Amino acid sequence: MGLRALLGRLAAGAEVPVFPVVGGGARSQIQDLRLRSELMLVDSPRHAAVMIVAGSFPPGEVEGLLQVHDQLARPRRTIRWGAEPVPGLDDALVVSGDENRVVAAAVDAFVDLMTGSGPGEPPLLPDVDPVEWRGVGPYGQGGMGMTGGTPYGRPMAERGPARDGLELDQVPITIGPWLPSLPPGLRLHVVLQGDVIQALEVGPAPLRLLDRVDPFRQALVEPVPIAELELARARHHLRWIAEVLRIVDLAGLSRRALVLSHRARPEAGAEVRRLEAAIARSGLFVMALRGVGRISDLPVGWVARAAGSAVDARSEDPGYRSLGFRPVTTEGADAAARVRQRLAETVQSLELAASAGEARAGGHGVMEDPRGRLEVGSPPPAATLLEALPDVLVGQEWGDAVSIVHSLDIDVEAALREVPA
Repeated sequence: MGLRALLGRLAAGAEVPVFPVVGGGARSQIQDLRLRSELMLVDSPRHAAVMIVAGSFPPGEVEGLLQVHDQLARPRRTIRWGAEPVPGLDDALVVSGDENRVVAAAVDAFVDLMTGSGPGEPPLLPDVDPVEWRGVGPYGQGGMGMTGGTPYGRPMAERGPARDGLELDQVPITIGPWLPSLPPGLRLHVVLQGDVIQALEVGPAPLRLLDRVDPFRQALVEPVPIAELELARARHHLRWIAEVLRIVDLAGLSRRALVLSHRARPEAGAEVRRLEAAIARSGLFVMALRGVGRISDLPVGWVARAAGSAVDARSEDPGYRSLGFRPVTTEGADAAARVRQRLAETVQSLELAASAGEARAGGHGVMEDPRGRLEVGSPPPAATLLEALPDVLVGQEWGDAVSIVHSLDIDVEAALREVPA
């Protein structure tokens, strides 16, 4: 057997290191790729051989996409999942269809790269400094003194006041919008002193929205079967729980929750309870999330219910009242309480779906979606959660801040989607 054939066999049996870039409408598609044994979704483009670009993007974000591309290890290949073109990625392999097609394309591309059968991709941006800095300032690093400046496009620390009144080094940096440890599309402009956030702004989102109707928005204008609403709610919660578990490095439990989201049926409540027991045994509630991100004054759906407040638009709906619906609440108001709340609501949703029969709800301009109260003419609950981030995150250590962001179920695309008047 020749060396090239041997390399091909080894590459074909190995996990393909993939860096995903998630645009509008592709969040669930990319999340489901984590269930595929052929792929290994990595957290840095420098660890990837293949970049999968999915979803829709506005034209102004093309340069950011190209910057991510040029950080991939060589040799590299780009796959565009979907027929919509992305300017600048003209040489990307375009794949249409389901995940089986994109997985097969990624495996074939990886084999070609490892055996030299297919060419890798050259850099897409010119090799020039993002900003002028050489020779600027008394020390040539682009700053006005010994600190500051942006050599090679990377900001250096500058002195600034800390929250305790001291003068300490601080670094302004933009994080996201395609950092896998943050929700897709979330771009944060932060000022860090050490690993503590001193200031934060939410930047513009690089997502172009697609027209789509979920059962909760449909229920604003017409009655929808409660069983359909509650199964959709349970699946959403389980997907969210899978992401929280992934972020805290509980990969096995994350996969279990994601698999369960696909198998969510009215009789699956016992499986969710077993999942909750396994999460509790992992120590997540006590060691990682207890006391993190206490929020008791945000009147948004399940976040408020995790702080003991029984606010839920379903209580106002005759269809839900006919089933004896009562909101579930949890005490604690921290990230651990929010995970427990979502698990409890998942079980409740499955029980409601089992008992709903032909009952319907909605058609009155108000519905409780998985994040909170959805009402005609009002901002979506996801937008309220996104707007609250600066107040919630300033003063937090970065590791806790990431946990808090995920515990709030921040979805940039849902936040941008207007509720019809």
